[in-house]
Amino acid sequence: MADKKVIFNFDWIARLLGGPENDFYSMLTEQAKITLEGAEALETWIIAGATERCQTVRDLEHKADKHKIRLEKMLVESLITPIDREDIYDLSHRLDEVINSAKRTVREIEALEVSPEGTALPKMANILVEGARCLSISFSHLASDLSEASNQASLARKADNRMEKTYRKAMQELYVMDDVKTIMKTAEVYGTMTIAGQCLDVVGEKLSHVIVKMR
Repeated sequence: MADKKVIFNFDWIARLLGGPENDFYSMLTEQAKITLEGAEALETWIIAGATERCQTVRDLEHKADKHKIRLEKMLVESLITPIDREDIYDLSHRLDEVINSAKRTVREIEALEVSPEGTALPKMANILVEGARCLSISFSHLASDLSEASNQASLARKADNRMEKTYRKAMQELYVMDDVKTIMKTAEVYGTMTIAGQCLDVVGEKLSHVIVKMR
């Protein structure tokens, strides 16, 4: 009976210290992967014409939320984390905003009945995908290659710059039109897409900060 108690205590300590089931690097990498899938689903939907309700992005956003909640629970239960627990929380929280912005874009396109044809939306969606892919790669290298993780975080931040340039050019082209309603509705969606780009920059900046602390 005494031996069983000792085993139980060691199992409890192991759970607090963290193990394979509490691999925060893998958890963040998986969340980044889901975020990338959400951005890709948005791009696919926009390229297809956005004629039907986009449930895929909604489902992936919900999946990302559940994953984030599970990570937060792990943070509470783990005594020791590989990096500062506040940094882990911030990375997960800010990463969640990327896929949230993708869902907000879907909702606006649907609600305002904006047709992507002839707009900059396909290009902006592609930039979002590229930035999300850089974030995904960066997270996947956090535990093994900090130089590559840093490089990819910087590339994700540059995606925001490309989004801003695309936005400014798109707005110039948009205001040449005579249809005021189309201008207003499309400009609204453009603005939401730029927020998505800003979310990429925020995550990239936080990643860069964390990587500096890890070195």
